Amino acid sequence: MSPQCENCGAHVSAEYHRVRSGNDGVLHGCPSCTSPATRQREAAGLEADYKVRTDAEGRTVVDRGGEA
Repeated sequence: MSPQCENCGAHVSAEYHRVRSGNDGVLHGCPSCTSPATRQREAAGLEADYKVRTDAEGRTVVDRGGEA
């Protein structure tokens, strides 16, 4: 059976699976279903979901030209 992504089921190479899978041997994301930034954050043990940042008064913080 060829290696595949547990998240989306896409085929990945054996080398990609070996290098990118976690210590449990499971590949939780691949180029077909996640962005490079998301994979990097998850590999570092950080939360990958986007969270809206707010200031002390509860107003949305807009950063680098983003839309509020």
